[in-house]
Amino acid sequence: MGKNVMYKKVNTQKVVELGDINPEFENKIFTIADEVLNILKELSLDNQSEITSSQIAERMFWKESLTDLLNDIHAITEENKNESDSLKDLSNVLLDKFTELVPHYMNKKLYELKDALHNSELTGEPEDWIDGPIKAVKNYIDSISTRNTELEDFLNKTTDRLAASDECISEELTAQKQRYHEDIVFEKGITSNIDKIKQHINGLYDQENIKSVIFENLDIIHARVEEKRIKNMQYIKDTEKTIEAMNTHLSEIKREAGEITRKSKKENYEANHDTLTSAHNLKAFDKKMKDIFADVTRYNIKASLMICDIDLFKKINARCGHKVGDLGLRTIASIIMDRMRSNDFVARYGGEEFAVILPHTDLNEALMAGERLREYIDRVNFTYMEEVLPLTVSIGISCFRKTDSLESVIKRAESALIMAKKSGRNKVVTEDEAAVNR
Repeated sequence: MGKNVMYKKVNTQKVVELGDINPEFENKIFTIADEVLNILKELSLDNQSEITSSQIAERMFWKESLTDLLNDIHAITEENKNESDSLKDLSNVLLDKFTELVPHYMNKKLYELKDALHNSELTGEPEDWIDGPIKAVKNYIDSISTRNTELEDFLNKTTDRLAASDECISEELTAQKQRYHEDIVFEKGITSNIDKIKQHINGLYDQENIKSVIFENLDIIHARVEEKRIKNMQYIKDTEKTIEAMNTHLSEIKREAGEITRKSKKENYEANHDTLTSAHNLKAFDKKMKDIFADVTRYNIKASLMICDIDLFKKINARCGHKVGDLGLRTIASIIMDRMRSNDFVARYGGEEFAVILPHTDLNEALMAGERLREYIDRVNFTYMEEVLPLTVSIGISCFRKTDSLESVIKRAESALIMAKKSGRNKVVTEDEAAVNR
């Protein structure tokens, strides 16, 4: 006990502010320190003249409690280390999914957010990194609100113009009734003058008196006709003004309705198409799958599903950036849409996945179509900065069955795709092949 004990190595370390350390982590450190002190006491009692780090380590490994603590500390450290990476990945997934939904004019901002998330020197609180996608969502919601306001404004203006047109029509109907009443009065007046001429002629024998009576009543008739002509001219002018006002209102309604129709068609297109690749989106894909499944069930038609995945696409994104990756996505989407038949339905199924619904196509026919597509893409040279980047696809194929659910036909295609990936990529695998090799 009284023997001098020598420690082989002494290090002076920077003082750590314990208040900045995770409490659970701090407790484990203190526990380990206590165990190390106990080991030192044990070694001293064993009359060791020189205590080395290897002796301490050996004793530590003997203690199961210390081994468990060290494993826990490693897990805590890895958890803290991976927390920020997980938040970055979560933010990036949100941005990828949102890119599939928003109009093309918002993509520039999303690209900037993606690039920022991949910046190794990104600063700020990890929770703040989620703000980017959230703000993008808010901006999109605001844009939808703006479009709804525009539509509401158009409907209000249209209602006002229709009310003005209705007023013009009401005024014209009132004028028509007035003209009808005046026509009756005019007709009665003419008839009355003619009857007076007849009466005077029957009671007079003097030629001059007859002429005088006739001329007098003809003058009255002429005056009535002239008065009627002037009123009719005024009515015509009033009618022309009414028609002109109505045409103006209708032209404005047609113009604004045309603008709304144009915007509606554009928004309907954007609602059913992926803004980056112009392929159909998941919403349109789900609807088409239901339609095809209904036809398969009702009419027993043939149909197949093809899921294409770009091989090693994440490496291209990581190496060249998202803008180059997006160019690759557009290239692959364009090739698929050009090479498939006009009645085939092409949709962006995921980040780098595309789904093709092939109506009136059995599994073997779909396999041949998939092989043609795969071979064509394999021959395409995709270059960046004068460097050819490999772009190939793996394809999984399933066929629709009357006993299927929508989930089961998709699951079989995905299982075939997974096998195509595992067997070396740049391959086409059908559900039958996947079932045999499962």
